[in-house]
Amino acid sequence: MKLKTVFGTLGVVATSALLMTGCGNKEEEAEGKTSITFINHKTDWQADGTWDKYVKKFNEEYPDIKVNIQTITDYGGQMKTRMNSKDYGDVLMIPADIKPQDYGNFFEPLGKSKDLEEKYVLLADRQYEGVQYGLPSQANATGFLVNKKVMNDAGYKEFPTTTADFIKLMEAEKKLDGVTPFYTNYAAGWVLSNWDFIRAGVSGNPSITFDMANDTKAFTEGSTMWTIYDTLYQLANKGLIENDPTTTDWEQSKIDFANGKIGCLLLGSWAIPQLKDADDNKDNDSDVTFQAFPNQVDGKTYLAIGGDYNYGINKNSSDAKKKAARQFIDWMVDKSDYAEVNGGLSAVKGADLPVALQGLADAGVVLMEEKPAPAGKESLFTDVNNASEVGVGTTEDQKRRIVDAGIGNTKESFADIMKDLNTKWAKAVEENAK
Repeated sequence: MKLKTVFGTLGVVATSALLMTGCGNKEEEAEGKTSITFINHKTDWQADGTWDKYVKKFNEEYPDIKVNIQTITDYGGQMKTRMNSKDYGDVLMIPADIKPQDYGNFFEPLGKSKDLEEKYVLLADRQYEGVQYGLPSQANATGFLVNKKVMNDAGYKEFPTTTADFIKLMEAEKKLDGVTPFYTNYAAGWVLSNWDFIRAGVSGNPSITFDMANDTKAFTEGSTMWTIYDTLYQLANKGLIENDPTTTDWEQSKIDFANGKIGCLLLGSWAIPQLKDADDNKDNDSDVTFQAFPNQVDGKTYLAIGGDYNYGINKNSSDAKKKAARQFIDWMVDKSDYAEVNGGLSAVKGADLPVALQGLADAGVVLMEEKPAPAGKESLFTDVNNASEVGVGTTEDQKRRIVDAGIGNTKESFADIMKDLNTKWAKAVEENAK
């Protein structure tokens, strides 16, 4: 089944960073090779040799390009520091929190967005004033990873379509021995940011991000963000999460999910392969299912597809390195199986849906992409978000605050938190309105 979207384009982000890069040495130059450094976040692929296999395959077509792979665990944190210099690799995964108006200060233009849109989807996230600065490494959806066996054992054959019924499912799973219905991964932090990435699908509105940047009531009762955050609060308040959220373990949570000790996680579709590989029992693989957030708009459930990390080229690299870097990026996006292996969708138009999403589409879930902001307004959401310090999609602080209130670690009520968030957001909207 092909991806048939009903709206424009957007990207969902994730974080990035770096190690020290190296220029091609004289021996490589003498051999007629161009040496480039590709810095990324997939440390596991460097450790297990997967990146070596990709580079070998690339070199079958481009034998005169040497690709040096460098990976970093704290990609986002280290990248921001590294980009204060000109030394941040030749190819890199573009960090999440760079302002659109600053793309040109760091990255080489890849062409006009309108031209690239003839071949690729999900370009809106890394373009500015009609110029494209990144190509998505893959497309992801963010939703609930559900252990089907646990759900069935709780008496449910189908995943709920409303938040009220979802909470009832979690309550039913709590009655099962040794099962944590929902695991927040509070301590990991970054996992909690996924609660912000589902807003487009929950709202069914392809312009939700830009609309929020103009909405002084974005966090009031009845709003999309209220619906999302209230669900997180209820899970915590009703005791449907881990006993001590501050001691959660991301790696262990994958194993526990695969073994039926956790009923549900909120993650991107990229996590599906990791959850299936978390234990050695392949019989458990069929238990890993992906579901959209349980909320319907006019009788339909929506699931937003967005770009993961975008490949970018360091504008400070030499012309030869820029040319080689572009050939590497084009090969990764157009010809490699990177997206498929990582449980995502290729950014190339007409690509097949990953198996994890085919079932949702077949069940009537509407797959959608967010529309880009109007020309000249590309940075408005980022500006409002930063000014408000609410941190939608960029920090876990407010999500932790909601969990803490839910389990009684603080005296704040959910209404108090949302009032505070809306006050800050509304002020930032008014300050940035033009």
